[in-house]
Amino acid sequence: MFEEIKKAFYKSLAESIKDRKKSLGLIRDDILPDPTRVSKIVNNIRNVHYPYLIGDGEYPYLNYLFLQEDHDSFMKEEILNTKAEIHQKRCGNNYDEMLWGHINWDKMFQDVITELSKLDISEKLGKMFEETLVDYVPYAAIRYDELPKEYARVYIFPDDRERKRQDAVKWVHLRRGSELFKQTFYKKFKGKKLRYFDNRFSEFVSDYLKIRNANEYSFGRWAYDILKNICGVETYWKSLDEVKYKDMSDKKSDLANLLEDYIENGREQVQKLKKYQQDFDALQIDIKSYVDKGNFQAMAFNSRTSQPH
Repeated sequence: MFEEIKKAFYKSLAESIKDRKKSLGLIRDDILPDPTRVSKIVNNIRNVHYPYLIGDGEYPYLNYLFLQEDHDSFMKEEILNTKAEIHQKRCGNNYDEMLWGHINWDKMFQDVITELSKLDISEKLGKMFEETLVDYVPYAAIRYDELPKEYARVYIFPDDRERKRQDAVKWVHLRRGSELFKQTFYKKFKGKKLRYFDNRFSEFVSDYLKIRNANEYSFGRWAYDILKNICGVETYWKSLDEVKYKDMSDKKSDLANLLEDYIENGREQVQKLKKYQQDFDALQIDIKSYVDKGNFQAMAFNSRTSQPH
């Protein structure tokens, strides 16, 4: 999963190292004790011995490419004449600028969201992604086929459903930009090397989806719960003879009238929630993301994309 995204990451890393080498006016013999390794790194050649592109002992040497600003300052360090352990003591072992500074966050974010949107909900991340989309009221309102089987309905307008799903993807994820995605990434990888990066990438995406998931203050979750309740009540009461055969008499029973009023009220509430969500969006306020001890702490955010309605 995310194989092409990870390949793009390593390619970008290799290119950034190559660019630093060029900008400092260095040859490969200036950088690592084994100059052939420099060639393999800048050309993004990974193999069974170097699955993460950079070997553990190479980090302290390559890091100088990002610590020095010109050829002379780099050469004064006499890097190749000093053991890696000494470099680590001298400069520390934080390689964040080298490892993550090259990332195009918007592109990586959009590529991840695109791949997630194509996953089946039978897959763990696919199900988690789908759950985040409930936050968007218009999509939450048509997810009948996601309700428990005893209450489920098949939504009969698949094209409309897919359009609203794409709107939900934009509303929940893409309109906000990549900042939370980036913060979640750094929480997972900051201060670390690339070992196990490939496996941990999916874990990081899972962490992001957990944060983005619709919480109890979500208008969409509220709307979904109302509709779930309506479907459940309607399914149960309509199974009773008193409701089932109400058309056999000219006058509806009190129960039938009450049921219809109850269901209609629920649908009206969902429409109100949809409007509330639109109105808060117009004010660029995100209610659900800023909650402290049950009290709403509404904060404005800058929308980077047009908001679908």
